[in-house]
Amino acid sequence: MPTLKDSPRLDSAGRANAGSQKQIQMYVNERPQALGAAVGESLLWYGLEVKDIQWVSPLAEESYLQYRDSEFLQRVGLGSLAPELQDYWPHGGPCWDALARIEGGCILIEAKSHVAEIYGGGCKASSPESLGKIQEALEETKSWLGVSSNVDWMGRLYQSANRYASLYFLREIAGVRAFLMNVYFLDDPIRRTSRKEWDEAIESTHRELGIKKEVPYSATCFLNAE
Repeated sequence: MPTLKDSPRLDSAGRANAGSQKQIQMYVNERPQALGAAVGESLLWYGLEVKDIQWVSPLAEESYLQYRDSEFLQRVGLGSLAPELQDYWPHGGPCWDALARIEGGCILIEAKSHVAEIYGGGCKASSPESLGKIQEALEETKSWLGVSSNVDWMGRLYQSANRYASLYFLREIAGVRAFLMNVYFLDDPIRRTSRKEWDEAIESTHRELGIKKEVPYSATCFLNAE
């Protein structure tokens, strides 16, 4: 089912009161052209047309719902891929901060408003079947990105790792025109983060993940927080 992520931080309409969730909700619903322009410019190399970007989550009229698993595929018009995704990754996959449809595929958005949001508690899967799927998917993704199998992707950067695994699934297994956008908000009033701080954190994250070259079909953009 769709999710109201971080529900204690939401009002009765589903609107977040702080952080990256608040910022991405605002941009999708109140400044979609600015968000689309930033994403389009970052993906210009791939020939993405800004006019073709259709934001489908999180929408105010739908209580700002976010989507994961087969629901996110349905949301971007790729519902037929649900059985393949189920074989690739167990239930409870990444919950996308924002989603857009484009011709022949989708854009997946991961948003952050301060550096601490990059890190987490690692993979929480417990069943052998789920762990096996996750580990196999991560190893395939590492190979795709030229990352050593010895690098730990199940720890504190698991959230970043499973987003790359989702991109790998869509691009290399499903053959879909998909892109992953990391959106970083500058100077969020709750915890201000400068462009220099973001650049340093991103470099550190890539180093810890063992990523030594540009991730294909992925890009980064920076937006001013409101």
